[in-house]
Amino acid sequence: MKACSYDIKFCLVCLIAVLLQSCGDNNEMPLMERLDDTIANSAEYDRVKIARIDSLNRLLATASTPEREFELNRLLFLEYKSFVCDSALHYINANISQARDAGDKEWLMMSLIEKADLVAKAGIFTEALKILSGIDSRTLPDDIKDNYYQICGTTYQYMAEYADGSEYIHDYQTKITAYRDSVLSMSAPDSFIYETEYGSRLIQLGRRQEAADFFTRSLENYNFGTREYSVIASLIAYVYQLEGNIDKCEYYMASSAISDIHGSVKENLALRALAEFRFEAGDVSHAYHYLRKSMEDANYFSARMRKNQSANILPLVIRAYEAKQREMQSQLKWLIVVISALAMGLVVAVFFIIKQLRTESRSLRLVSITKDKLLKLNEELQQTNATLKSTNTALSESSCIKEEYIGKFMELCSNYISTLEQYRKMLYHYAASGRSEDLHKALRSTSIVNNTLKEFYQAFDTAFLNIFPDFVARFNDLLPESDKILLKEDEKLNTELRVFALIRLGITDSAKIAGFLRCSITTIYTYRSKRKKRSLCPVDFDDEIMKIASF
Repeated sequence: MKACSYDIKFCLVCLIAVLLQSCGDNNEMPLMERLDDTIANSAEYDRVKIARIDSLNRLLATASTPEREFELNRLLFLEYKSFVCDSALHYINANISQARDAGDKEWLMMSLIEKADLVAKAGIFTEALKILSGIDSRTLPDDIKDNYYQICGTTYQYMAEYADGSEYIHDYQTKITAYRDSVLSMSAPDSFIYETEYGSRLIQLGRRQEAADFFTRSLENYNFGTREYSVIASLIAYVYQLEGNIDKCEYYMASSAISDIHGSVKENLALRALAEFRFEAGDVSHAYHYLRKSMEDANYFSARMRKNQSANILPLVIRAYEAKQREMQSQLKWLIVVISALAMGLVVAVFFIIKQLRTESRSLRLVSITKDKLLKLNEELQQTNATLKSTNTALSESSCIKEEYIGKFMELCSNYISTLEQYRKMLYHYAASGRSEDLHKALRSTSIVNNTLKEFYQAFDTAFLNIFPDFVARFNDLLPESDKILLKEDEKLNTELRVFALIRLGITDSAKIAGFLRCSITTIYTYRSKRKKRSLCPVDFDDEIMKIASF
C-alpha cells in the first residue's frame, strides 16, 4: 500500500514537471531571449528533477523483489546519467553487483554497457574501453547489441574530440566508421540509435543537405525537453555549421540548449558551442553568460572532457569580458570627472567646458573620419595586393603553359610536315608508276590519321603533365575511393582525364573540347556531369579542378 502511494506521488511529480515545461515554453518569445529566460529558471527545472529522484529513492527503499530493486536502480541511473556522474555511477555499480550475485548475464551485460557509456561521457576513456573490451559481443542479446556498438563508436568519438588535431584522429575515425556500420546493420530503422548513426553517416559522406532534411524529419518524432530531441537538434546545428549557415546553426543549437536545460541535462555541449559562436560574433556578454553556465553544468556533472573543452576558450572570453568591464568602468570614471568638474567650475567654467567639449568632439569626429578612410584604404590596398598576387600567379602559369606547348607543338608541326611530305611522295610514286590499286588502298587507309592522333595526344599528355605533374593524383583526391581513375601501365592520361585537363587549361566550352578530342558533345557532357555528381564536392567541382596547382 505504501509503495502504491509512492508511485502516485512519483506520477504527480512527473505531471508537475510537464506542466512547468509547458508554461516555460513561450514560443512567441525570440529564441535567444527564451534561452536567457530558460537559463534564469534552470534551478526550478533542477528542483523538479530532484523531487522526481527523491520519489524514486523512496520507492527503492520499499522494493520487495530483486527485479523491482534492479528496475528502480536503473531508473535512478537514467535520471542521474546526464545530471550527476558520481550518483549515476553509484546506482549502475549497484546493479552490476546485483546482476553478478544473481548470475543474470543479460542484466550484467546491459549494466556494464551503460557504465561504459557513463564513464566515457565523464572523460574516463581508459576505463570505458576496458569495460567494453571485456564484453564478448557475440554473446550479447540482439536487443542490446546495437546499443553496445553505438557506445563503442561514441567512446572513440569522445576521444577524437578530446584529441582533436593529434596523430590519433585517423585511427579513431576508422573505428567510429566501423562501429557505425555495425549499428546500422542491426538496429531498427525507426529507432533513435539508427537515426543518429544514419544521419551521421550522411554527414561523413558529404551529403549535408540530405542529412539536415533527415534529422529535421526525425526531430518531429521526439518531445521537446527529452535528451533525444536535444541530440537531434544539435546534430542539425552541426550540419548547418559545416554548411556555413551560422544563423540556422545557432537556432538549432539554442533549441538543443533550451531542451537540455528543461531536462536538467548537465552533460551537454550546446551552450559551450553557442558561447563560441557569440564570442566570434563579438557578443562577449552572452558568450561569457553561456560559457559560465556550461562550466557550472560540467562541474555539477563532473564531466572532465567538457570542462577541458570549455577551459580552452574560457580565458579568451574572460579577458574580453573583463576588458569590456574595464572599458565601462573607465567610461563611468570619465563621466564622474566631467560631472565633478562641471559642479566645481559653476557658471564661470560652463562656457569653457562646453567650448572644450565641442573642440574635442570635432577632433574625435575628424579622427574617426580619418580612421575610417585609412581602414577603407587599407582594405582596398589588401584587395589590390590579393588581385595582383592572383594575376601574377595566373601570368606565371600562363607563361609556363605557352612555353611548354609552343615548343612541343612547333616540334609536332615540323614532324607532321615531314610526314605529309613523305606521304605525298609515296602517293606521287604510286600515281606516276600506275599503281592505282596501291594508291586507292593508301587513300582509304586511316592508319596515318590514327598514328598522328596518337602521337598528338601523347605530346599533349607529356606537355600537360610537365606543367601539372600531380594532376592525376589531385584529381583523384576530389573523388570517393570507389570512383578514382586508374590508368593503364602505358597511359599518361585517358580521354576522360584529357577533358578535365583541357578545363584546367581554361577551355570550358564542351563543343571545343569535343572537337579537340574527336568525340561527340554528348560524350563530353556525360564525362563532366557524371564526375561532378559523384565527386566529394559536387557544387564547386570545376572550381576545385582550377585550384590544382602547376609545378
